Parts: sequence; C-alpha cells; structure tokens
Amino acid sequence: MRLSEERIEKISTEIADTLLNEEHVDLELAEDRFGFLIESKITELLRVEDEIDEEAAAWIHTNKSYLEDGTPEFEVELEKVKKDLADSKGYILY
Repeated sequence: MRLSEERIEKISTEIADTLLNEEHVDLELAEDRFGFLIESKITELLRVEDEIDEEAAAWIHTNKSYLEDGTPEFEVELEKVKKDLADSKGYILY
C-alpha cells in the first residue's frame, strides 16, 4: 500500500470534516463512524489496486518473461495488463 495507515486516517478525517462542514451529507450515524467508513473504503481500494499490480507483474513474468523489470517496455506492458485486469474487476485505476 502506498499510503501509511496514519496518512489514510488523516485523509479520511479531512474528507469527513469537509463533507460535514459544507453540509454535503446528512448523517444518521456517529461522525467518528462516518470517518471510519471512509478510512475503510480508502484502505479497501488501495488493497485492490495493490492486488492488481501484483497480478499484472506476475502475468508479465509468466507470459512475457523476455521483458525485464523496470524497463520502459515492461512498464508499458504493465500498465496495459493492469488496465485489463482492473476492467475485468470493474475497478477504475487512477
């Protein structure tokens, strides 16, 4: 995961505070629970993206072993495979 737990918590708090302060949401649950739900969703999305990264790299190593890690060709192929995997899972990469 590219973000630490502390960073995810801080981002989640900022999102929750902004949504509440600007009255974009009307909560029927406690504010701290709302923040926790945002934090959980961010963590889940980052986990899915990490899994896609790992699956894509493994696919390339198996099916295109002639590509060396870190080369521009590998990176281009990695992005293509990641997009295909993400699409198949209904996930949008950013």
